[in-house]
Amino acid sequence: MENRKPLILALSGGISPTSYNRKILQTIKDHFSNDCEINIYEGIVYFPFFLSGISDEDTPVIIKDFLKEIQSADGILICSPEYVFSIPGVLKNALEWAVSSVVFTDKPVALITAASVGEKAHESLLLVLKTIGAKLSEETNLLISGVKGKVTLDGQITDEITKQSIQNLMDVFLNSLKAK
Repeated sequence: MENRKPLILALSGGISPTSYNRKILQTIKDHFSNDCEINIYEGIVYFPFFLSGISDEDTPVIIKDFLKEIQSADGILICSPEYVFSIPGVLKNALEWAVSSVVFTDKPVALITAASVGEKAHESLLLVLKTIGAKLSEETNLLISGVKGKVTLDGQITDEITKQSIQNLMDVFLNSLKAK
């Protein structure tokens, strides 16, 4: 990876066009464009419901393509809201499709949970990511509670502590990807 920028696949648990989480990802993509390539994956909204025990030949093409994108990425960046004290269904469904594969095994993952409160979703996401074998660290996960007071509707991060926390998370994450 010495001569190329790390490739990061970014997933948003908020799929609405007005989602703070999507806007945070876009802001990170814009801010760190000199340091890495970030591909914000928009397709999880089109995934069928996860079916356990499905054979590889019966796995939908969109899912196979998604798993290949995870595999080819140097790292995964997830930014998610909290819905009813839990992980948004569309993100949970996407992660469930990875359960029977090894695409997340030792894959570096950075997690940002940005919500009104977010503690339960953050805990749940950390548990799910550990279960599927993702490589996580304390320095690459961040809970942003009270997101509406820290991020504008157009995605500008106005809270200095939040801005610095995201900067620190990305610095550690990018250093870990470059060290691979």
